[in-house]
Amino acid sequence: MPVRAPDRKLDDFEDHVYHCANGINVENDEERWDIDSIAADLRFESATRGPPARVSYLLNVTPKMCNAVGTLHGGCAATLIDTLSTTILLGLSKPGYFSLGGVSRNLRVTYLRPLPSGMEIRLVCEVIHTGKRLALLRAEIQRADTGAVCVVGEHEKANTDPEGVGRI
Repeated sequence: MPVRAPDRKLDDFEDHVYHCANGINVENDEERWDIDSIAADLRFESATRGPPARVSYLLNVTPKMCNAVGTLHGGCAATLIDTLSTTILLGLSKPGYFSLGGVSRNLRVTYLRPLPSGMEIRLVCEVIHTGKRLALLRAEIQRADTGAVCVVGEHEKANTDPEGVGRI
């Protein structure tokens, strides 16, 4: 999922998270379930180590991301939250500690307002808690023009790093 960088110099942490968003752990270019980030004009906005660690992206809702009534499909919103919230966790990772991004254990998404095709949206993800084996991430999808929160997600991840490699 190629993500476009902002037109400013990124600090070291932002640069690391930006590279995580662009598939730092992907070994090849094989096709997989993904969002068309080029059509959506997915842009990295900012990241902070925190606490809380936080990352923000901007993108446009495209027709292929929409349901039959022309608004962001719930499954697409869940995919955005799943994929992009993991990037901040990868930004904080180290060997033995979510360096592979982990796997989703639970993803809870609450839909508050529709997001029509063509609208620019902001997706903000933050780390609520990390432990040795589990992490809890929170995400909001907002209207970029007003900041109105339209979708809220809680993403629980389980660490899948091999045992004994850089144990904490």
